[in-house]
Amino acid sequence: MDYMYAAAWLGAGLVIGAVIARLITLKQLNQHKLQLELEESQAQLAQYRRDVSSHLETTNQLMTQLQDNYSRIARHIADSKMQLVERPTESVRQDINYLSGDTAAYIRQSLNQIDEKRRVYSNAEQQPRDYSGEASGLIKERKYSKAGE
Repeated sequence: MDYMYAAAWLGAGLVIGAVIARLITLKQLNQHKLQLELEESQAQLAQYRRDVSSHLETTNQLMTQLQDNYSRIARHIADSKMQLVERPTESVRQDINYLSGDTAAYIRQSLNQIDEKRRVYSNAEQQPRDYSGEASGLIKERKYSKAGE
């Protein structure tokens, strides 16, 4: 009977040990899963930070390029304004001369002749009338002649 008690205690100890071992193993397995999830989350966060950093760097480069383009456009508009609207000085004209000297001189001379042709000289002694001496238009009173008279 002592052997039976010993075997029963041994069996009970084995069952209790197996249950405790199983609980500890599950706890360690859960800790391992949590550790893997933590590492995965940290890797995703690091990748996200690299992506954001790359995006901000690209955005910075594009903004710098945009500023450069804007300053070039502003300079071009200012130069065009000086060329087209204002009369540039002779030194500026020579800087932007893409034609030969003879051709440029001919074009300048013809431009001056066009300006002279466009001028209209008026010899008017009095101001022109904005009205005529008689009534006209739709509101004009019409005089009908009678056929019998």
